[in-house]
Amino acid sequence: MTATGDTRFHIVGIGGAGMSAIARVLMERGHAVTGSDSGAWPLAEALARDGAAVHETFAADHVPGADVVIRSSAYKEDNPEVRAALDRGITVWKRDDAWRFVTKGKRVVAIAGTHGKSTTTAMTWSALKAGGIDASLICGAVIRGLGTNAHAGKSDVFVIEADEYDNAFLALHPEIAVVTTLDHDHIDIFPTRQSYRDAFRAFVRGARAGGTLIASADDAGARELAAATVAEHSIRVETYGRDETASTKVTALKGGVFKIDVSPPSVFALDVPGWHNALNAAAAILVAQRFDAPIADVISKGIGPFAGVERRLELVGTAGDIKVVDDYAHHPAEIAAGLDAFGDETSVVVFQPHTPSRLEAFFDDFVTVLKRARAVVIVETFRSAREQADPHGRARALADAVNGRYAADGETAARLAAELARPGDAVLVMGAGDVRPVGQRVLELLRTPV
Repeated sequence: MTATGDTRFHIVGIGGAGMSAIARVLMERGHAVTGSDSGAWPLAEALARDGAAVHETFAADHVPGADVVIRSSAYKEDNPEVRAALDRGITVWKRDDAWRFVTKGKRVVAIAGTHGKSTTTAMTWSALKAGGIDASLICGAVIRGLGTNAHAGKSDVFVIEADEYDNAFLALHPEIAVVTTLDHDHIDIFPTRQSYRDAFRAFVRGARAGGTLIASADDAGARELAAATVAEHSIRVETYGRDETASTKVTALKGGVFKIDVSPPSVFALDVPGWHNALNAAAAILVAQRFDAPIADVISKGIGPFAGVERRLELVGTAGDIKVVDDYAHHPAEIAAGLDAFGDETSVVVFQPHTPSRLEAFFDDFVTVLKRARAVVIVETFRSAREQADPHGRARALADAVNGRYAADGETAARLAAELARPGDAVLVMGAGDVRPVGQRVLELLRTPV
């Protein structure tokens, strides 16, 4: 069916970042939205406060009345709501179908990459807003200060986090494609590094004629993709970074200040830590420049005061001079970025592996990067809706390999981290699963007098 302005949507997995963002855009465009998930999720609760009918369980009787059911990639035909929709002849969409619908007729800015795409998506949207462009937004994380991860804007520009999982980003035909990094991830979908890179090449091939690829020159995979695009396609290619091949140079000055050689060359400071965030900001500035947004406003009102997104090196709080930081890092390169920002010798890492397949594939890389930290606590591997629990005990093996401590649960992990933390340390709580409460508990323990 073709959805219209009065279509009623039911979303299976509405609590997740991606599906909740779709729901919000649909609601702000005037559609009726219902949804379900397993338990109470903050983003789903926010949608319920704004008028969506949200259920905390999956049940077949939630589906009747819906014109379209949209399912998360985590839920297949064995989900009772998906099964009920198929049995009743109700149209069932995946995430990429919903993306096609909400971006139809829009000038799409698609932010892709193994790492950094949520922050870059949020920065780009903030930069455009500061430049006077009310773009629509779908982001994989809540923007601090905004309180949401989605928006239905009044302009024809749509900024979307182009997630590669399940090849969803191939549904998009961007005017501007941004690739922050190109590493290797999602082993269950892309078993080899080449299959992963092939997906990104297909993503770039889907860009509109006359479009632009903006890619990081500091990342080997993104740099190779840019070179291949120059050789194989007619779209414009811009690269950014400190690498000598970058068409737009980014330079680190003193005191967390950076220079980007746009026209005119501009200096910017960031409230979010790390060189990787300077690169994210550079990509956002280049996108804003392509839309003729005034760069001075983009930097002073959009980039400079940008407070980040939730769970990306987010400061949970301090206890004395010990910082507790929450981070979504679940890949070796992302852990490395956090250690680069806070320092190896003053970092206590609490890491929860995310899915057994990723832990198995990158085990040696996890060992290498985690050995950089002064102390490490490994929490039992998170089992997602896509994969079952790890039967091989690899989380415990990882702890042994890095001379760290193993924790079967969050409370144990918090107590171990609190014991290991020293004055001047940063406790980095890392993982894409349900590890965030560990950071909050560590803070409580550190603030409790002995």
